[in-house]
Amino acid sequence: MPLLKEADSLRSSDFSSFTEKLNALKVHEQEFSLEEKDYFLYLTAYQHSFRGEFEQAINLYDNLANSTRDENLKLRAKLSMVNIYAVNQEWVKGLAQLRAILEVLPNIEDKKTYENALAIVAVFYNNLGQYQLGKNYSQQLMDFTDNPRSQCLAQQLNLQSRIKLEIIDEKSDIFEKAITACRSANETVMTSAIIAYQTELYLNKQPDIAQKIAEEQLAELKRANYAPMLAQYYSLLSKIYLNLKKYSMAFEYAEKTLKENKQAPSSEPNIRAYYVLYEYYREKSNLSLALDVYIKYSEADKAYLDEIKTKTLAFQIAEHQSIEQQNKIALLDEQNKVLKVQQQLDQAEAFNNRLLIAALLCAALGLGSWGWHSWQSQKRLRQLAEYDSLTGLFSRGHFSQVAQAAVSYAQVLGAPVSCILLDVDKFKRINDTLGHATGDWALQTVARVCRETCREHEVIGRIGGEEFCFVLSECSEENAAQLAESLRRALTEVDTSSSGHDFNLSASFGVSSSNSSGYDLAVLMQNADRAMYDAKHSGRNKVCIYQDGEQEEVLQS
Repeated sequence: MPLLKEADSLRSSDFSSFTEKLNALKVHEQEFSLEEKDYFLYLTAYQHSFRGEFEQAINLYDNLANSTRDENLKLRAKLSMVNIYAVNQEWVKGLAQLRAILEVLPNIEDKKTYENALAIVAVFYNNLGQYQLGKNYSQQLMDFTDNPRSQCLAQQLNLQSRIKLEIIDEKSDIFEKAITACRSANETVMTSAIIAYQTELYLNKQPDIAQKIAEEQLAELKRANYAPMLAQYYSLLSKIYLNLKKYSMAFEYAEKTLKENKQAPSSEPNIRAYYVLYEYYREKSNLSLALDVYIKYSEADKAYLDEIKTKTLAFQIAEHQSIEQQNKIALLDEQNKVLKVQQQLDQAEAFNNRLLIAALLCAALGLGSWGWHSWQSQKRLRQLAEYDSLTGLFSRGHFSQVAQAAVSYAQVLGAPVSCILLDVDKFKRINDTLGHATGDWALQTVARVCRETCREHEVIGRIGGEEFCFVLSECSEENAAQLAESLRRALTEVDTSSSGHDFNLSASFGVSSSNSSGYDLAVLMQNADRAMYDAKHSGRNKVCIYQDGEQEEVLQS
């Protein structure tokens, strides 16, 4: 066991020595006790994950989590799986493991394991875009740990979540405290991440200050040679120089960003670099290259937005599964109660035959109660499956079934059918700055306006976090556009004060029809999405129609 612990202590600091130790231990694997075999299996799984052999690592970690008696080792295996799922962007699987970890988190006795668990939970939630949760767990880590490296990581994660939640400014003394903590821990990369956050806040307000602090840290960061962070700094400097109208320097650093960050085409640094190159070529009147770069910028930006939607959907699925699991537990409790009643009845029958009629009556009542509760539970589960619990509209799966039937029926009749896709403008900002309760109020209000404005038989569903879709039978493209415009106006006229906050509520709309898209539901929705995406990127709060491969803006605020 001491040799296994020695290898464990080397795994992240000196991987080559760790590998040598592990290979030496493998010779004695047959001599290990059961606990030592589990420990060796955990270290072997880590070796696979470090090499990027994630499938082998996940299999070993999963086997260990389901077989070992060592609760601490079981938790470490689950934490490692969460890390791998985050790297692979398998958010639903990661959230499933995370839920199991959070259930046992308060009972962890080992200080180092508890500290590691808080860090991984905070990192995962920040990567998922759930910054309020990331802030909560990073704050817990800050309050708990006295380890310099963990304190540095906690402050970096806390700053990241605060910036994304827009609850901090560039002059806050929290930056200086975090930088001091990370420098004392000799953590160059995390120090650079914190300074990058501050630079981004200064970028548009005081680009000269942003330039100074970014260039000072870049020299130190180059010695660490960490490509993702170098790309971040190069992209920041390219935008700074653009703001300062130093176009040649802006061009140089934008090119460096793309060269350094080839593995992440839709990342924030690359999106920023493409935008700078577009502005550079436009300034130089090279419209051909400006157009080429703008197309890349648009594609990267859309991929980035799609990734955010994927993360949000994964989180919503996990929340839904949690509710469904609670319903199943409640149903099992009811079934257990019935079994206990049956057992008591059997005992009563043996004791006194004269109570047989009463016992049978109790059993009948019990089974009737169970059947009624079971029916109610099934009804609730069916309601959850077919309707969105927040807005009362069709869920995505049920919407697809009903909408497909409507499209097929319209095709048989030869009647027109139209599709409207709307996306609530700046919903993430509403949710993050005004709170989830206000975000829920906004979604419920959009659903209400949709129901009040549309005909009773229209098919309406919530198909994503802030996306709603309509399939309109026997409705021409022109009428669909007019309906979308009516919805757009109605949303802008909503009085939001009843939510407890004053804010602007609007949405961007995309319209498609069988005239240009045929009677294929997937194509109708895809083309409506393209039109909506153009409405979103041409200023929001607009209606665009898809027509033969191009979107025509028809109405706007």
